[in-house]
Amino acid sequence: MWRKSALISLPLVLLALAAAGYGIAVSVWQPPAVPDPPRAADPLATLDPGLRTELTQPTPVLPARLRLTFTGEPQALCDQLKELGLENRGWQRAPFQRGRWQCASDLVQLTTPSVDFGPSTLFFLLRGPDETSIDYLRLKLVVEDPAQKPIGIEAVNLVITELSARYAWAVPDALLQAVSQFQALEMEDRGVRLRVAPEDPELTGDPLASQRLNIVLDFSEPELIRPASGFEKPVGQRPAAPRVSQP
Repeated sequence: MWRKSALISLPLVLLALAAAGYGIAVSVWQPPAVPDPPRAADPLATLDPGLRTELTQPTPVLPARLRLTFTGEPQALCDQLKELGLENRGWQRAPFQRGRWQCASDLVQLTTPSVDFGPSTLFFLLRGPDETSIDYLRLKLVVEDPAQKPIGIEAVNLVITELSARYAWAVPDALLQAVSQFQALEMEDRGVRLRVAPEDPELTGDPLASQRLNIVLDFSEPELIRPASGFEKPVGQRPAAPRVSQP
């Protein structure tokens, strides 16, 4: 019986020994290392280090959206507003501000005062960074007599229309609607920041403050705009000749 048992167990022992030997061989033997393929030459290696860093940045240097810009002849716009009855001193250097130009009207009476209310008045201020550009318009309308609101609103619309016509700018309907209803508004249209702000009687302590309306159109350039000088080449430097691929 023991011989029979030994004969039956022998294949199992041999199988176990073979498995153990295979495991030892696998743990000892390692496949030969495959060398890494040679790297291609850096196509930017010959460039200036500063330019190479600029080209390989993960994001644009100074991303900016397209914006409306109002350039041309600000003096002509001031003259147009003067013809509407808004007397002003023309486009000139702004006082107490370096590098700023402006055109400001006097406080213009739109109506005559009545027994119960003062006159409706309008004031405008145009400003810009130089002699040929406008980047800011502020209007202040005061209408104490509610019955005279249409007169004041018409005057504001005339000023905005002159700006729109001269610079081919389609004024958003939301702006005109907020002005006509003396409602607060803050919005942006193609980079132009628009604000309509009735004054608050609770803040001013004047019950008639809600009859005063401030309209601000800010179309200045964004802070993170890359100056054009960044794209200019130094004087005397010739542009690099284009590379011609060989057949």
